[in-house]
Amino acid sequence: MHSGFLNINKPRGFTSHDVVNKVRRIFGTKSVGHMGTLDPQASGVLPLALGKATRLIAFVEGSTKEYVGELVLGLATDTLDLQGEVLVTSDASHITIDAICAALPYFVGRQSQVPPMYSAIKIGGKKLYEYARAGVPVDVEPRQVVISALELDSVFLEGTRQVATLRISCGKGTYIRSLCRDIGVWLGVPACMGELTRTASGPFHIEHSVTLEKLSENPAQHVIGIAEMLKGNACVALDQRQAARFLQGQRIIIAEELVGECSVFCGTMFLGIGDIAQQVLSPKKVVAQEGDIL
Repeated sequence: MHSGFLNINKPRGFTSHDVVNKVRRIFGTKSVGHMGTLDPQASGVLPLALGKATRLIAFVEGSTKEYVGELVLGLATDTLDLQGEVLVTSDASHITIDAICAALPYFVGRQSQVPPMYSAIKIGGKKLYEYARAGVPVDVEPRQVVISALELDSVFLEGTRQVATLRISCGKGTYIRSLCRDIGVWLGVPACMGELTRTASGPFHIEHSVTLEKLSENPAQHVIGIAEMLKGNACVALDQRQAARFLQGQRIIIAEELVGECSVFCGTMFLGIGDIAQQVLSPKKVVAQEGDIL
């Protein structure tokens, strides 16, 4: 069974789970997980983990996401994007490029953001979009998010709407739809999100991504090995006796004077993630099995 990572370029119209199901069929395994949900109407980078790599998602996914998205001024919808029911329209042709540029710095940094009602966040065991579809009002608490960079790429007038293309770098949990709504509030006009493409998610970048069509032609060619994804980590090599103890969850005294998280190997076999303090290696996430090192 394949173990490793995939950098999928998700097409618009697919849910993240749709992509997972397609990859499961391509590789003939149920052991597939995605790293960070991407809205159905968004395209771009959707990293997946296969096999034993699913246990390492938390160590690989990274917290930074990058997007190119459209801010549509002059229109508000219930879903905060162009697929939703129109709630209000307004003439936004008077909004200048200078006004948009002046607004953007206020949305950079740590801030509170109210997620969209049409989202997969759970409250009381149900997803928000289930409440929204049933017409049940729910109080949605703001969440702390971080937007590290927000730049204006271009603006064009479409009738009475202004459509601005933004480049966004943000932390995990940030909703670009909510950001577009909030920028509109700042500018005094209704707003929603247009097209959205995720260009990076942690170490995964769109220029190195693969479409589902290309993946199906030669699946194994596009699997990124576990060792390759963790090459930035410090590495510790164990002999077979030490490796057996590591796989059993035991701590091991080592000669290396390293501190913190590391990748642990026995020969070329990746065993898992460890943590080192005062020359003692403690297992943090074990991936291999004892039979793998015999």
